[in-house]
Amino acid sequence: MSNKRQLTLFYFMSSKCKKTTNAQSRNPEKQENLKCEIDCDRDPVRNSNNAYNLLCSGLGPYQPTNCNFPKVKGRQFRKEWYVKLPWLEYSPSKDFVFCFYCRALPFASCDKAFITNGFKFWKKMNEYSNNHSKSVAHKESLTKYAGFKSAIKQGNIISKIDSNHNKVVKENREYIKCLLETILYCAYQGIPIRGHRENEDSENMGNFLELMKLRAKDNNILERYFLKKEKSFRYVSGTHTNEFISLMGAFVTKNIIKDIQLAGIYSLLIDETQDLARHEQVSFIIRYVDSNLNPHEDFIGFFRTDRTDGESLTNLIKVVLNSYNLRIEDLRGQCYDGAASMRGSYNGVQAKIRIENPLAFYVHCHAHILNLCLVDLAKQVSYVRNTFGTLKALHSFIGASSKRYEIFEQIWIKLGDNIGPKTLKGLSDTRWSCRIDALNSILSNFTVILKTLEDISEKDSINGSDASSLLFSISNFEFTVDILNKYRSNTEFNITWNKAMEITKKNNISSPKLPRKRTIPLKLGGGQVNSSNIISVQDIYLRTSMGQVRLSSLASLQIQRSVPIDFDQIIDEFVSKGEGGNRKLALK
Repeated sequence: MSNKRQLTLFYFMSSKCKKTTNAQSRNPEKQENLKCEIDCDRDPVRNSNNAYNLLCSGLGPYQPTNCNFPKVKGRQFRKEWYVKLPWLEYSPSKDFVFCFYCRALPFASCDKAFITNGFKFWKKMNEYSNNHSKSVAHKESLTKYAGFKSAIKQGNIISKIDSNHNKVVKENREYIKCLLETILYCAYQGIPIRGHRENEDSENMGNFLELMKLRAKDNNILERYFLKKEKSFRYVSGTHTNEFISLMGAFVTKNIIKDIQLAGIYSLLIDETQDLARHEQVSFIIRYVDSNLNPHEDFIGFFRTDRTDGESLTNLIKVVLNSYNLRIEDLRGQCYDGAASMRGSYNGVQAKIRIENPLAFYVHCHAHILNLCLVDLAKQVSYVRNTFGTLKALHSFIGASSKRYEIFEQIWIKLGDNIGPKTLKGLSDTRWSCRIDALNSILSNFTVILKTLEDISEKDSINGSDASSLLFSISNFEFTVDILNKYRSNTEFNITWNKAMEITKKNNISSPKLPRKRTIPLKLGGGQVNSSNIISVQDIYLRTSMGQVRLSSLASLQIQRSVPIDFDQIIDEFVSKGEGGNRKLALK
């Protein structure tokens, strides 16, 4: 009997008893009638399929004693049979008898006379009942009943299996969560995840596996699963790592897209650049305003393109927006740089987008405009132009040669380590802010640079003349603030300078610091090594083998780190994408 049916029956019985308590005490006949009315629900004929439900409710065979047992040819049912045959139950409505336990827990070869048809041949009752009691089917039903009673007291095997399965699933999911946390930490920190060699003999298995080993020292689940390899499958291969990264990256993007869709309208910020593998990568950023009128600029991902003409980039934009169910009709702003393919009045991206949506207003990136102004400004002043030209040549001459840089480094060590940073900064044509760092690196190491150039001009027959020329240039270093102020009086210069300052102030543009590149040393521990050894033991800067999905997902995780990750949802998604909706570890 279902829980609902049990509660209904209990309520029915209790309510009837409450209403007739006084009536029963006054009229014993009504009490008997009420009992018969309540028990009629247990009549094996009226409810032929309810024996198992009654058994689950704690009830046994229906054995009424207050009924008028009708006589058939001088014979009738005898109440004494209840004692002799505990399994027997009687149907007052049809004057039949049944076997309660065979009805509740039937066996394939059970006698239908005591299960479905009913028995009332009272003359042969003793013979037939004895045969039924001795039958294999009846004994099998009684055996099932004994197991049923034991299961009620101790818990059945299925529930125990379920309990153990739930425990295993909980531990397996906790292990996967530890994997996700570790991968996410590496993504947040922007550090490489995989190692060059990850076998057991490797001294450095990479940040991910080394961090897993470290966490296993105070994490019982990781110790058992990862170190002791309690399970045959650990999900730490590169394939599974990429899958986890992809799932988490997609989760972040999906949550951002939901917010954008709720906002209704949005603007698009697009830029493209070439990565280290010489692939053109287009970065998508969407700007929108939430319900509290707070503006957001969220990174959506990197998307590779083979061509950078206006039509190709426009098609890419439409494909990406469509993949996220973002309507181009809801686009209200476009922000690109000043490249012809982007801002072109006829064949540029902004023009092609505005053909489909005239409300998508184009804005030239203010940071890019400011940089262009500063570059043009520098070209107008000969001292500034020549100064930065000299800085660029100096950095290329010393920094591009490991041999010449070694001379610079040795002189730097001899003169003391408080004279400035032991590096020379390069220039960038598109990031003006890096030029102050380049200028400071020259000024702080001015003495070291002079002695380096003198040493090279004297000892290097091939590059000596170039060193002498550079030495002459920086020895006559005339660029000062006073000279800059002098040229400010020039009308053309003054107009350009004022425009640059106006843009900076209006748009609150700061000067972000650029990340430092890592360099590969020529010597390790004083000994000479070849390039293959350097690549195998060093944390190198150039990594060009990363897949597109991994690149975009890692960027999303690091840039949008404020979006919380629901690990349970990631695990469920991981399971659903497995073969047949399963994984080698039970996770649900």
